[in-house]
Amino acid sequence: MENDHYGDELTLRLSGIADTTALDDDHALTTFMRDLVARIGMTVIAGPMVATEGGPPEKAGKSAVVILAESHAAIHTYPHLREIFVNVFSCKPFREADVLAEFRRLVGDYEITEHTLRRRGEEWPRDLTAAERLWSGRRASA
Repeated sequence: MENDHYGDELTLRLSGIADTTALDDDHALTTFMRDLVARIGMTVIAGPMVATEGGPPEKAGKSAVVILAESHAAIHTYPHLREIFVNVFSCKPFREADVLAEFRRLVGDYEITEHTLRRRGEEWPRDLTAAERLWSGRRASA
């Protein structure tokens, strides 16, 4: 993990989920979201909240979200399709390997079929005085 940027955003599509049992289980998903954010060193300020999406099998599943002091984490499960969509958006760098390990613990094997990891705020100053100067300068030139 590098500290030369403000945070990370990880988006994933996990396919071919080996064990879909937890994908339709509110309690398992609530516990998973707590474990995930603890493992990546984040602070829960609201949630986790789990909601059910009904309808045909290709649209049915669960959504789980947790609001973090550092931003948010959300997953959307599709048990009948054996897939999970993931978004971890943070104002603090984290280890992608930790996120993937938590999913492996939840569902066993899977294939990563979509993946994006973005470094956020590479030029964002950590010093509040520098941030104030940056924003003041941008407003003055606008």
